[in-house]
Amino acid sequence: MKKIMTNIIIAIFFILINYSLSFCDFDTLSGDLPSIISSQKGPYLVISDIYVPAGKSVTIESGCVFLFKNFVGLHILGMLNAKGTKEKPIVFTSENDKRFNNKTTLVPNPYDWNGIFIHNDAIGTDLQNVEICYSVYGINSLTKYFKVTNGIFRDNGRANLTIEGKTCEITKMPFSYSVSVKDAKIDGVPIKILSDPQAQKRNTLRYCGLIAMSSGIITGAIFTSQWNVSKKQMSEISNDLFTYQSSDYISARNKRNINAIFMTTGYLLGFIGAFGFTYSFTF
Repeated sequence: MKKIMTNIIIAIFFILINYSLSFCDFDTLSGDLPSIISSQKGPYLVISDIYVPAGKSVTIESGCVFLFKNFVGLHILGMLNAKGTKEKPIVFTSENDKRFNNKTTLVPNPYDWNGIFIHNDAIGTDLQNVEICYSVYGINSLTKYFKVTNGIFRDNGRANLTIEGKTCEITKMPFSYSVSVKDAKIDGVPIKILSDPQAQKRNTLRYCGLIAMSSGIITGAIFTSQWNVSKKQMSEISNDLFTYQSSDYISARNKRNINAIFMTTGYLLGFIGAFGFTYSFTF
């Protein structure tokens, strides 16, 4: 009997060792989240409840994956900006999801983790291109002032989306939800809170970049043409020193140099504008 018990203890020991090793490749998360969660790391293993602190803003980069252990969830008390893309969605799922954890020996099921809870004062949370899988509640929000764009809900146990105690029926995916400006005005919620906090910066960079790119290319093209003319004029003068004076050559050279400066400046402005315009699509 003693030998049997010893074997059982040894077997349990090795099971626990293998189970812990299966997650050694993951970065772990617990408690208050940092202001930015990078997609360069992860998948992230959530080992206890995680929080977006009250009065704080947390940004999750596209492509992030969160694997939640049992009885664990995400609590949003501040503002969460989780902006995935169609190509790189942000995924909240079970630790047993074999798509992201090929070392697990368990099968993912509904009720594996608690879900995402949006608290009363967490106004303005924005979830874009997110997947929520194998949780109890999916998203359970105590406020209606949040947004979901192209959300995918899979195999959640009790509900996919609950808003102010009312379960929302989701018949089509990807699913989107938002409230109107009219609703916000009625309830006295500042419209600014509901808007994208990066929208002004993104639009300014995009339109200024577009203007700079267009004007730079046009300026560069105009002075490229004038530079060619002044270059030909210099060549003509240097080949006919009997007709032209040295002052004519100097004048032509100065024009060429000035045109070269404006040409280079124009193309440089166009390049900077193109970079800014392209960068505005990354956030």
